[in-house]
Amino acid sequence: TEPAPGASAAKVVSWYGAHRASVRASDYLMAVVLVVGFFFYGLLRDRLAVGAGGLAATAFGGAVLFAVGGAIGSGVQLALVDSPSSLSPASAHTLNLLNDYAVAIAVGAGVAVLLLAAGVAILRGAQLPAWVGWLAVVCGVVALAPARSIGPLPAGVWTLIVSVMLFARGSGMPVAGRPETGRAVTGGAR
Repeated sequence: TEPAPGASAAKVVSWYGAHRASVRASDYLMAVVLVVGFFFYGLLRDRLAVGAGGLAATAFGGAVLFAVGGAIGSGVQLALVDSPSSLSPASAHTLNLLNDYAVAIAVGAGVAVLLLAAGVAILRGAQLPAWVGWLAVVCGVVALAPARSIGPLPAGVWTLIVSVMLFARGSGMPVAGRPETGRAVTGGAR
């Protein structure tokens, strides 16, 4: 595991020096995840806006904060692995603290806003089953737990469930601004 926030600068430099390849690969993969995530959460915002527009926008704002936290974390880690032996002890310690605390706050708050707003939007708009909305609310509360790095886990589980449901439903779900989508696929009148 990564060095804890209180780890000595020598331990931070040693750990990042020993794990350069895996940290770089993970952080470059994060860029791909961020791009795919923005497209997914943009689609989700459009779906949820049909019945709860403001909450859908709030949920997307949470996704943006979540992504910013992840991007900052990746950038800080890349700075730590670039040439860890050339970092001063104070720099290594500061970057490690930023990686732990600043990222945890941004990711945790972003995940909580994303899940809580999406959950209430689902409950109000009925674009997905109510249990998915309640699961989002529960996961959003869990994301607020003070445990370090718990935020991404509930978001990942919930996002996987929702993505499978959206894929299974296909284009039959109405999209904000395009109410004819639901009629065209189902063949029914509104």
